[in-house]
Amino acid sequence: MSEPESDTEGETITTHELLERSARAALDLQREDGSFPPGRNGVYDEPETPVRTTSHWLTTLSKVYEITGDEVFAEAAHDAADYLLSDEARPHGYTFHSRNAEGKDKCDGLVGQAAPIRGLAWAGSVLDRSELLETAEAVFSLHPFDERLGLWERVEIDGTYLSFDRTLNHQLLFAASAVTLAECYDSASDMIRVFLDGLKQNFRVRSDGLIKHFVRPHLSDTIRTVLRSPHYFNLIINEAMCHYYTRSGKNIKKEIGYHPVNIDGLARLKRQYPTHSLWSHEHVKAALDYILDEENVDMMLTSNAGSNIPAIRLARGYAVFHEDDSRANTMVEKGVNNEVLHWMRELSTSESGTGVRSAPGKLVGLPNYDISITRPRIE
Repeated sequence: MSEPESDTEGETITTHELLERSARAALDLQREDGSFPPGRNGVYDEPETPVRTTSHWLTTLSKVYEITGDEVFAEAAHDAADYLLSDEARPHGYTFHSRNAEGKDKCDGLVGQAAPIRGLAWAGSVLDRSELLETAEAVFSLHPFDERLGLWERVEIDGTYLSFDRTLNHQLLFAASAVTLAECYDSASDMIRVFLDGLKQNFRVRSDGLIKHFVRPHLSDTIRTVLRSPHYFNLIINEAMCHYYTRSGKNIKKEIGYHPVNIDGLARLKRQYPTHSLWSHEHVKAALDYILDEENVDMMLTSNAGSNIPAIRLARGYAVFHEDDSRANTMVEKGVNNEVLHWMRELSTSESGTGVRSAPGKLVGLPNYDISITRPRIE
């Protein structure tokens, strides 16, 4: 297996160069069917299918082809996209089969669908393949969206409706995954706008600006929804549990770890909808102030929950919301040295590819910053 050619201590490279080198190293991991080896959920250590890994690499390969024009990346991207169109990835023609965790859904909620929707939409545009955009839009649209609540429901791989996904970052990442679709489909754009409207109620923060983990619709809307169908009773449970989680120290630690994930999702949405009134809401302002406090940043970067690349996610928040490219560049540099190079080491030494599904791809969409490598060469 080829090794990444970068990572010499003291070298300066750009984000685009790092993307190219990681993509070139990943080519050796791609299987004959176009997929990449499955990983495991970093927080819960649950086994995943190749869908999310392949989706993230599809995004990276498409971006690198866009940057370099090298057909080797286009060919790999086409193969990865073909896998996501296969019956193995969507065995019943509904949602993608994203995980195999006992006692849990195989679609992996909304978040398990976000990566393939984003990857296919991005690749469809870059590779000029309309069927990729059409598939992404079809999977996005089959998720029921409640306009009163401003929330999407989960859909199992056999088409069964599973009620609402109560986790805020899942809702955010699902919406953010469709921003490319919103440029092509008015229906997708309309749903995302209503979702952003609903976040003024659903999006809650603690007194210091830390984003709460679960959505919390207005109680009267929750009651109306449950009365309409007992199928949505989990919303009542959600309302009751919100009071418990507010006082739970364990949940606060989780929220610290997921704050960068939420900021990243919000930033992706703001880039597409820069004038939406949500961005001036007091809860969003408080959440953005939270990432300006260095003590908070240290806690987020060292958390065992949430993202395995928190610095990269925070960088997008600094760039988009605070318009502070200097701080964003510094955070990208920190993330590359402390997070991304670790995953590239696994990329060059592990046949499984476990753990590398998201790290390089999260650089996609960020400016082409210069990065000083402070870690020694990866062997």
